[in-house]
Amino acid sequence: MAAKESEAFGMRGLDFITSPPEDRLFPASGIPPRAAANAVRAEVVLDHDPDRNLATFVTTWMEPEAREVIMENLHRNYIDHAEYPQTAEVEKRCLRMIHNLFNGPGEPVAPGARCAGSSEAVMLGALAMKWRWRAAREKAGKDTTKPNLVYGKDAHVVWDKFCRYFDVEPRAIDLPEGKFVIGPDEVEGQVDENTIGVVAIVGTTFTGECDDVEGIAKFLDQYEEKEGHDVPMHIDGASGGFVFPFSSPDFAWDFRIERVKSINASGHKFGMTYPGLGWLIFRDDDQLPEDLVFYEDYLGQRDATFTLNFSTGSSMLLAQYFLFLRLGREGYTAMIGAMDKNAEVLRQKVRNAEFLEIAGSGEMLPLVIAKVTDDSPFTGADLVGELARRRAWVVPAYHLPPGNDSIEVMRILVKINQTRELVDKLASDIDDSIAHLTEHGPAPGPKRPHTGHGY
Repeated sequence: MAAKESEAFGMRGLDFITSPPEDRLFPASGIPPRAAANAVRAEVVLDHDPDRNLATFVTTWMEPEAREVIMENLHRNYIDHAEYPQTAEVEKRCLRMIHNLFNGPGEPVAPGARCAGSSEAVMLGALAMKWRWRAAREKAGKDTTKPNLVYGKDAHVVWDKFCRYFDVEPRAIDLPEGKFVIGPDEVEGQVDENTIGVVAIVGTTFTGECDDVEGIAKFLDQYEEKEGHDVPMHIDGASGGFVFPFSSPDFAWDFRIERVKSINASGHKFGMTYPGLGWLIFRDDDQLPEDLVFYEDYLGQRDATFTLNFSTGSSMLLAQYFLFLRLGREGYTAMIGAMDKNAEVLRQKVRNAEFLEIAGSGEMLPLVIAKVTDDSPFTGADLVGELARRRAWVVPAYHLPPGNDSIEVMRILVKINQTRELVDKLASDIDDSIAHLTEHGPAPGPKRPHTGHGY
């Protein structure tokens, strides 16, 4: 370090230790890079440890080689296709691979779009449904002012956002008591000629279960035969899209069902990249209305864009391609299988714990959903608070959606960086926490349950 820089470090570089942080005024002058880095580290040290965050679906660990790919490409702007044509080609390869993974028909060139996350993918997929519905109504000379979208309240809040932002009536269905997903019985009576589509969730954020995709599709087939209205389905596979092709390959939820026209999935969840990366995959080229595609001459190339974002980094896209090459079907199957195995071990241990019972059934994500029994001397929020105090475990406690909102559950994600040893330690801490709460009662102070439902 040069003498002048060292002197500056000594005079100002440690100011962050003794001075309040800059939080309103733009700094008048700078500090050395190491001092700035230390100041940032001092801020985030107050956050939870991602390795103990059992709430988030988002990937918190990647191999060193994957991190090298990310670091080497942070400066590469994805949208500049003329300057980075091979990066654009990698996107198309990934789209084709995922289309194949989801059993899509034919051999489309670029069947969808890379997105900042599933939230953007949801917006784009739902816009495509609205545009197709509107075009069909205009062709038939019918009113186009009252579109609606049907989905269960087990869906992520992003679907409510889409409806509000893009002027679509939300037909959000309450869940039947004792049931945490929707099926044909719930959809019946909700669809009509103004329905732009029905959304089914494959791997809900609330319980990890799946809506009855096949049942809903069969109902819509019967509805079309009776009423003449062709209602498409979109599958929200933000969490399950990169799970069930490997854990349950015979589970039909994807393009094997003809009524399924589009699917979103999060690369930064069980696709195993860091945030943020999402994918929108179309069944075929007919699903993307031409009016939603923009063409522009920019930087020496006429480019087609279908996105809500413009400038964005290439790192996570290239990291996803790295993972597809690195793991393949065999590797993803092994990784998801390991998560499922550890989740089942934890599920059994939690099932045997006092005052706890397991919720959820059927095809599920690698997670554990538990709720305290009615005779428990503590709540779920009390238990997760004690787990946080005991070993800084981050476990969410929250109430289920309307229809079952009197039920409080705890959700524990089991991802690839949670080894069997950590599973055993967590189970032991759950037992110890229950024993402590039973003997001493919950600690005083407010409880702040959180959900970790982010896309």
